[in-house]
Amino acid sequence: MRSTRDFLLGFLTGVAAGILTAPKTGRESRQWIQDETNKRTKDLQDQWGKGVDQVKTQVDQVKSQVNDWTTKVQDQVNQLNNQSAQKKEEYKDQYNNQVDNLANKTEQGVESTRQSIKLD
Repeated sequence: MRSTRDFLLGFLTGVAAGILTAPKTGRESRQWIQDETNKRTKDLQDQWGKGVDQVKTQVDQVKSQVNDWTTKVQDQVNQLNNQSAQKKEEYKDQYNNQVDNLANKTEQGVESTRQSIKLD
């Protein structure tokens, strides 16, 4: 950064010295300075505009990539949530079946015990 600033300062100093020692009238020199300043200003504005456009394009690309990534992650999260819900239902059904089987066996055992008590 410093070397760029030093270069520009040296360049501008050289241009100023060249203008001041040139065999032109004051009016011609001032007109030339004004024309060169306008030309350089226009060039800098064009370069700035191109730079801004490039940055905007890159930002848009990054946004698009982030949106794509976010969509993929959200899809994966939804898929995992669905799988989790399915497993939860499977385990719930297995638990309820085991409870029902145990209840049936208990009921059969109680009924069997009643039968055996009545016979005696």
